[in-house]
Order: sequence, then C-alpha cells, then structure tokens
Amino acid sequence: MNVERLEDAIDGLESRLVASFSRELHEFRESLTAEIDKLNERVRDLERHVEVRDGVIDQLTDDLRQSRADITALQTRVEDAEINSRLPCLIFSGTAMAPRRSARLGAPLINQTSPGAADAAAATVPPGSGRGRAPGTSQSADRQVTAGPGQSAADGGRARSGARVGDREEREDVNTLVVDTLNQCMPGLNLSSADIDRAHRLPGANHRIIVRFVRSGEGSLRDRIMTRRMELKGKDLYVNESLTKMRGLIFRSLLAAKREKKVYTVYSRGGQVFFKQEQYGTGKRVDSLEQVRRLGYTVLER
Repeated sequence: MNVERLEDAIDGLESRLVASFSRELHEFRESLTAEIDKLNERVRDLERHVEVRDGVIDQLTDDLRQSRADITALQTRVEDAEINSRLPCLIFSGTAMAPRRSARLGAPLINQTSPGAADAAAATVPPGSGRGRAPGTSQSADRQVTAGPGQSAADGGRARSGARVGDREEREDVNTLVVDTLNQCMPGLNLSSADIDRAHRLPGANHRIIVRFVRSGEGSLRDRIMTRRMELKGKDLYVNESLTKMRGLIFRSLLAAKREKKVYTVYSRGGQVFFKQEQYGTGKRVDSLEQVRRLGYTVLER
C-alpha cells in the first residue's frame, strides 16, 4: 500500500516536472526563434546595405579609373605640347658663352670733372667769364654741392636717370654673343640675328643661354647646329635641347646610369630622350620615369 502511494507520488511529481520543463522549453524555443528571426532580418538588411555600397564602390572605382586615364591622357597632351613649344629652342653653355661687357669708365671724383665734361664746359663758357667769381658761383661739375636745395634735387634726379640709362646701355647683347660665337665655332653656318627669335641667360652656373630660333625642323639652322654640335669638341661650347621637366629628369637619371657604366650613351632628339646600352646598339626611347625604373635604373630626386 505504501509502495503504491510512493509510486503514485513519484509519477505525479514526474508529470509535473515534465510539464514544467516542457512549458519552459517551449517558451525558450519561441524566444530563441524570435531572436534568431530578428538577427536574420538584421543580416538581410546588412547584406542589402552592403550590396548597395558595393555598387557605389564599383561605380566610384570605375569613375576613378576613368579619371586617371583622362588625367594621363591630358598629361600626355600637355607634355607633347610643351615638347613642341620647346622644339625651336637650344641651350648653349660653357666658357665660350661667358658674359662679355664693354669696358666702363669710372665715375669722376667729387669736386672733379671728367675730361669730356671739362672740355665741354670750357668750350661753352665765354673766355674770362669765370674769372673773379666766388667759388660758390663757379660753373663746374660739382655745382650741386654749392647750389640751393631745389637745384641739388633736380641735378641728383638727372644723375640717377643718367645712371639708369648707363646701366641699360651696358647690358649684355646676348643675341650678338650667340651669333658671333656660333659663326666663329662653326664656319659656314652664316647665323644672323634675324634667325633668332629671342635669347636670354639662365640662372645658375656654366654660363647657360637659351635661344629660341625662328624656324625649326629639317634644314633649319637649329637642326644644322644640332647636327654639327660634335664639331664643338674642345671649344668650351656645348649644345643641348631644351627638354621638359619630366624628360629632363629622365635624361639626368640615365646620365647618372652612364656615369656608373650601366649604359653607353644618352642623348636627346626632337625633345625625346634616347639611350644605348652598347656602343653599336640600337637607341631606345624612354618616355616615363616608370620606364626608367623598369629598366633597372635609379630615378633621381626631382
């Protein structure tokens, strides 16, 4: 009897425990399912957001790629335009292009006149007109020292103006220097000032002068000078083309490789840079700094 009661009690307890566990498990399952559904919805939202962003990124990547291509094309056009604009120009350097200025007379000392001024004054003053005058009224070159303030300022202005005119007159005639030097170093060239558009000195060492010729191309004096530049060996005169900034850097980088015996020679032609690795090799054109790096040479700093 007691055993049956105990078994009934155990069965009842087991039933209540199972029911309780089942209810809690069901509630937990529903709660977990709801949370999972929320997470799945958030994941789907994130995936849609990522897809939209991926589309934007792809579009921006395409736009950036196209912009870079456009910039490269524009840089190429600008580079080509600058090459063409520099084509009529040559740069001459060396001691043969050192400045040559005419000798200049020194200024007269205070209270003294230059010989020419004294002769002119003597020729214009009537005989005897200066005799017996006080020193303060003498007609001499130091008149501004003894005259009144107004007259002194006027004479000083004229003196400064004369000094400026003298400075302009003593400026170097670069065109004449270029014409005379080239005709002397290249007999038969027959260069004249009419063949030069403009010429001026460049800052820095080695007496560089850039000259823009009126004409360039086949048969022009500019090309004849480039063709005959090897005749200048031993005459302290050097001729180079006027290169763009980028091609000038390419040229200097390859020239450094030449000094290291990595290339045989470096030269420019028509504004383009070429090099030969061997004496009897074929000249190769270099159009970019990246090409210099691919060839295994060091690009110098800008």
